[in-house]
Amino acid sequence: MSEEKVTLILGAGATLADGLRKPIKNQPPLDHGFFKNVLQSHGNELAAVTKYMRDYYDATLTDPAWDSLEHVMAVLYTDLFGGELEQEAYKAFVMLIRVYNVRLATTTEDIPMTPRCLMYRVIVDFLNKGLAPSNITVISFNQDIQAEKALDAIQHTKGRMQQRVFSFPQCYHLPKEPRLTAPSRGGQPLFDIGQGNGSGIALLKLHGSLNWYSTHNTPHPRRQSLFDPTRVIGITRRKTIDTSMRVDVRPGARKIITFPMVVPPVVHKSGILHRDLRPVWSLAEERLKTANKVIIFGYSCPPNDWEAANLVCRALTQNAELTEVSVIDPEPNVLLRYVGLGNLNTISYYRSAAAYLGAE
Repeated sequence: MSEEKVTLILGAGATLADGLRKPIKNQPPLDHGFFKNVLQSHGNELAAVTKYMRDYYDATLTDPAWDSLEHVMAVLYTDLFGGELEQEAYKAFVMLIRVYNVRLATTTEDIPMTPRCLMYRVIVDFLNKGLAPSNITVISFNQDIQAEKALDAIQHTKGRMQQRVFSFPQCYHLPKEPRLTAPSRGGQPLFDIGQGNGSGIALLKLHGSLNWYSTHNTPHPRRQSLFDPTRVIGITRRKTIDTSMRVDVRPGARKIITFPMVVPPVVHKSGILHRDLRPVWSLAEERLKTANKVIIFGYSCPPNDWEAANLVCRALTQNAELTEVSVIDPEPNVLLRYVGLGNLNTISYYRSAAAYLGAE
């Protein structure tokens, strides 16, 4: 009998589960209600977005019918490819990405990663059941670094020090070695650099990550530069995110502006997907196809995310080894989404991670 393999899929709800004690206005962003929460603090930065949607779509961003990050992002993304609105749409699109990056960084930075955190506990549960780290795969659609912080905290837990759980940045399984940087000013918390061949828990971030970046000579990069599928991927060792970070690319040269490498929530994202992320998507599909157990934590697999939905559908449908699928989400309707996607006969539902862990 082959060793058991587990794949954990993480969505925004997994991060939010550990941030629910914060006031709503300070909680990690979700799709619906995004603008209601950010316009008060980022109204000036979002002025171009507000004006564009009002002028061309008669849309008010705080109207529940339009208060959706993914909806507005998709509208802008469609308009920036050709046509007379291209320049204006691109300006609004970039500003929306910047605000989203800042909002995500600031609302997740102060969520402490301790053994009490739900993401930590779910992953540790696999290890406590005897699974080897190399047989655990985390597929994340989140751009925050909560999963990295969880794996790092587990690695530094007493009793785990001799077991390779987290190997940074090899855990990402990018096909080429990225440019790895750290702040020149000391005293900032950093991820340790992994040793060996990168064995440990795989962390496949299909939508990019706030600690990945591309470099640019201007704070307003051209579309061709920002979406260049061959641009060099840099990764910072910071445990705290600085979305306006500047880096030295050559000794003695002036610092270069960075832009976090995140895949925006748009339809047909494959058109702007970085070349080095394509094999990561393929590996994620392979891990889902060969997993004995799949746990989906806080990810609804939204209908307009065709690439993700198709990946999950293909993998679950073709998986002959699958014995258990569990969905952790406060919304029961998410269960029906996966029943349809995977053509599944048996699926377990848990309203919370605590319920999944048997703690309530």
